[in-house]
Amino acid sequence: MRLSLTRRSEYGVRMMLELAQRPSGARMTATELGEICEVPAGNIPTVVSTLSRARLLSCSPGRGGGCLLAKDPAETTMLEVIEALEGSLTPDHCLLDSRRCHDRDPECALHDAWSTGRNAALDALAATTLADAAARERELRGG
Repeated sequence: MRLSLTRRSEYGVRMMLELAQRPSGARMTATELGEICEVPAGNIPTVVSTLSRARLLSCSPGRGGGCLLAKDPAETTMLEVIEALEGSLTPDHCLLDSRRCHDRDPECALHDAWSTGRNAALDALAATTLADAAARERELRGG
């Protein structure tokens, strides 16, 4: 697990938060959404398609189309959003060796500390819904 997000994830989280703060069913074009969220134009299609494939966004083309959240923000966790953009946050190898810790006996010297920290981060993201984050964002912006 990395301790930081890629730009794609930062952009995707911004876009999802923006949509979560809008009235239910409100659509925005991908371009409008990207502009509001300060996403470079070249990154918008990748982020939108990734979130759509993960069934977090629903997008339709044409007049009256646009993007909207595919499900209630209270039912979408931040872990789902980030894993849709980053892939699984569960490490596939040991920090000190190329093998998996679980394939070693004993596990590496950092296994317990790293696992505890990773699990705390994953638990916090899983316990925070998109609605929670959007409410906090509104609160921080004074609205």
